[in-house]
Amino acid sequence: MNRADVLEQADIFKQRNEAIDEILRGEISAAHAYDQVLELLENDPHANRLKDVMAEHQQIIFYWKDQARNNGDIPNISSGVWGSVVDAFVGLSKIAGEETALKALKTGEEHGLKLYEKMLDSDSLDYRQKLYIKENCIPKQKAHIQLIEALIVFH
Repeated sequence: MNRADVLEQADIFKQRNEAIDEILRGEISAAHAYDQVLELLENDPHANRLKDVMAEHQQIIFYWKDQARNNGDIPNISSGVWGSVVDAFVGLSKIAGEETALKALKTGEEHGLKLYEKMLDSDSLDYRQKLYIKENCIPKQKAHIQLIEALIVFH
């Protein structure tokens, strides 16, 4: 492999790691947002359904951390600036009430769905990662949105 090939391979890994980091920040933010909203809804009969959604986000975090390690990257363990925005948004929503907090979760899930759809068109991820998004992440995002919409009706 010549120098140009090595540099091209390094650039591919860099782009892939940046894409994975972006996904990880979003998933970490989502899990944290659910944790916050669950504090508000701890006595709600539907809280277990939200706990299940949070667990799904945590499983997806583990997958993307493994993908980062496979690329020789140290997985992102922070939600970064986006996490601070989510914290503030969910925090304010909690003050405004359960329905508003659920709407905040729905907004986050919709953002996550758009990110995953964008990643399917990206050259930054490999075929297996895109297949994981297509078969696992996107269907779960859509199911989360439907669940939250149903829960909003109850509140």
